[in-house]
Amino acid sequence: MVLRCIAAAVLLILLVLPFGFFQQSLNFVPVRNAHQGPVVYITNTNPIAVLDASSPASRIVYFAKRSSYMEQFLIFYCRVNTQSAVLRSISLCCRKDRSASERQCYRISDTQPTGKLSCLRTNFDYTYDGHVGANFSIRIEKMQDLSYPIAGLFSCSVTDSLQTTITSSELEVRDVVYYIRQLPVKPSNIITSLKPISKSAFPFAFECASGFSSKDWPTWMHTLNNNLGIYQWGFCKDCVSQNAMSCMERRIPLPSDISLSFLNGTMYLLDPSFLGKGDRAIMCKSDENEAPVNTFAGDFQESPVPVIKSGLSLDTTSQGNQHLVPLTELTQRYVIVDRSPLGGFALRALYREPEGGTHFQWQKDGLALPTKGASKFSYQLPLVADTKLEGSYELTVTSDVQPEDKLVFTFDIEIVYGPIFTDLSCLSRLFYVMKGANFSTICPFDSKATSRCLVGVNQHEASTPADLRRVLAGEASLNRKLSELDIDFSFQENTNKKEIQVSINSMQTGQDFELAMRLESPYGDSHIYSSLKVIPIPKLITSPQSSNCAEDCDSKPFNVSCVLDPVLVQQWKQQYEISPTVSWVIHSQWLSEQLDPDGIGQFISVSTADGTILSVWPQGNPESQPFKDQTTKAEEEQDSLATSGSRPNSLKEYIAENSGSGGPRHPEDLVLRCRIRLMVHTNEAEFVPPPGLHLRRLTRQHAGSLLSASSSEPRLMYDSSWETDTNLVSQLIATRAFTPEPVPAAASLAWIAAVVIGVIIVIVVIALSVWLYTRDRGETYKLYEKERAHGNDPIQEMKETEGFKTYERQEEQPIASSRYSLNDESMHVGSEDDGELDEYEANFNEEGSFINGYTTDSAIPRRTFDQISPPGVAVVSSTISRHAGQNHTAV
Repeated sequence: MVLRCIAAAVLLILLVLPFGFFQQSLNFVPVRNAHQGPVVYITNTNPIAVLDASSPASRIVYFAKRSSYMEQFLIFYCRVNTQSAVLRSISLCCRKDRSASERQCYRISDTQPTGKLSCLRTNFDYTYDGHVGANFSIRIEKMQDLSYPIAGLFSCSVTDSLQTTITSSELEVRDVVYYIRQLPVKPSNIITSLKPISKSAFPFAFECASGFSSKDWPTWMHTLNNNLGIYQWGFCKDCVSQNAMSCMERRIPLPSDISLSFLNGTMYLLDPSFLGKGDRAIMCKSDENEAPVNTFAGDFQESPVPVIKSGLSLDTTSQGNQHLVPLTELTQRYVIVDRSPLGGFALRALYREPEGGTHFQWQKDGLALPTKGASKFSYQLPLVADTKLEGSYELTVTSDVQPEDKLVFTFDIEIVYGPIFTDLSCLSRLFYVMKGANFSTICPFDSKATSRCLVGVNQHEASTPADLRRVLAGEASLNRKLSELDIDFSFQENTNKKEIQVSINSMQTGQDFELAMRLESPYGDSHIYSSLKVIPIPKLITSPQSSNCAEDCDSKPFNVSCVLDPVLVQQWKQQYEISPTVSWVIHSQWLSEQLDPDGIGQFISVSTADGTILSVWPQGNPESQPFKDQTTKAEEEQDSLATSGSRPNSLKEYIAENSGSGGPRHPEDLVLRCRIRLMVHTNEAEFVPPPGLHLRRLTRQHAGSLLSASSSEPRLMYDSSWETDTNLVSQLIATRAFTPEPVPAAASLAWIAAVVIGVIIVIVVIALSVWLYTRDRGETYKLYEKERAHGNDPIQEMKETEGFKTYERQEEQPIASSRYSLNDESMHVGSEDDGELDEYEANFNEEGSFINGYTTDSAIPRRTFDQISPPGVAVVSSTISRHAGQNHTAV
């Protein structure tokens, strides 16, 4: 008893301790002002891009435009929720492209708050905080020219003190500036002379960087806005006697309706009439220098500083084209990332027109497009790409003179996006699972292209369940419990359904891990993760089972204890922010929280504040009635006399009268069940609630919504009423037998009468059996009368025979006597023809046969066998066989 009280006191102290040591889950946190879109451009007007690791989907970052006189920054925050313990490690990971399966990870030093590291030849600066994570940044300094592009896929991973590891989604970095700066931008006074241009040569191409080819550029460079180029095109009027520099000072930008420029430095002049408006020179320059890179004129004078002699001109004597001639490919395909800014991107088709003129029409998927933004050489796309933009665009150009002369330019636009989980709540950041329970979830996703699914357990990823279990088995030396994890998952991707289903059976303590799902496609990746924590089931140091009693259990008061292991209670509180509550269910009908002092409370009460000890007074608690003053005592005595006949005097009687079984019935046992419930105090964790409508109502009373993290009230996670562990269930129940009721005398007399009747029935059955067995025994045959009744004369038949033959005695046992008649035709013995009588004769052939002494003589008077049988001689057997008219009789 003393030990029970001490344990209860320890448990009470643990229950009132604050939840100050709860270890939060590890997860990335968003950073203020961080970009959340799928595509980010770093330009001169937006020189700093801030991103964080909290996004579940991958993103693309373009170093799109950079002045040599500005600095640019890409800052990647790899920050987690503040941890009480120092983080174990932080790493920056990278891979070249999405076809590379392995990532290279570089761990930062945890001894220095700042430092540098390099990944894929890209230098990063970092700052480190052991409790919140790290920041990684790329810095492009002024006047810095890189000898290689900043390119690759970058991510970070963080491991806490419990060895839980999380990994961010990837950032794909694309360096537009590096490829643009491969174009020549050196200022020059060189003047390029061009002969008069024929009308058939329009649209006419001017190349600012002659001899440069963009075929080595990555494909995504051709889908960028042309405004990202470094060349600016213009013209100057009255260019004669001007050099390149002086003409540049008078430069006028070329109108967009008469020219089309491309990132590779090529410009097409669309209108030939532009050259017939006086002496004009066309020049290009870089966006960082006011000096020309190249100047185009009709002729120039050689000198240290060349001077323009004549402007560009049109060959008026030449004839135009007779047919449509395409200058660009008839079929083009563009892959554009969804929700990416397009700016001034347009679909462009260049062709040379016949002299008779042409007309054109833009269509999308067979339907005419609005004329706004459409021209005969281009179609302007919206500022931001979305899935509505996807489709097949066609530009049909038809000759006015020859309608059969036409060109059809086709532009296939595909709006792509990486796979993305459409329901992030399918895998909550922190999930509690009771020991022995199963975990399962279904996560739907959407993807533009075929995806690859990877499921990971603590950074060990695999595409099939068998491979994942094999990898975990290989880690048995590091974590034996985790190597026994019974995990299975399936991946379904079709038109109607795209989902990942994961199930884990019978989770055990020691199997806490980080579950991750990752989807990869050529256009991006997406991942979600969750920390699964296995909560130990209750463990008792004093169980109600120890109070079981079979005899003399209700003669005096007793206590029943249900004390939890204090070490386990502390573990619940510190690691999971869970508190237990202990209550009692009495005879499956009454709850200890609702004991009526005038009812069941007269006999049962809770002795401790934490509810771990239940006190029972089988004959009633003498202290349950409050003190009454003298003025009301007489009235109470009268009421007591009036109701004394119906008021129960013991716990057994009270249960019998209030059991709700349809009438008074004395119970045999008192059943006391300890009920343990676990309440979760953190809003961060989610779990599967206990089953049952009653428990759902109870939970709503405590916390509103079980899986909602918006409420600060504790939420019910576990109720021992639904426990399936039979061993624990038996420990939670105390069964104490009531003293049986005395048996009335009438019951004894009835028992004696039943025994007497049973004996009489047995005697009658035995007598009837003996009579049935012996009723046919002792019957004799009256041979002469029975034979004559059948028309036979045994005496005459014996006279007609030749006499008895000698027979040998049969060695076997004689045939038993029969009660059938000797002349019964159904008793066939045999005949001489079939040889049966020969054997019979051999059996009775012996010397000195006594049969001759019984030979029938006519002088002997006829009488029955009963009359002539001498004392001590009985008829052994009689057989009459008829065969072929002969009769044989043996006596």
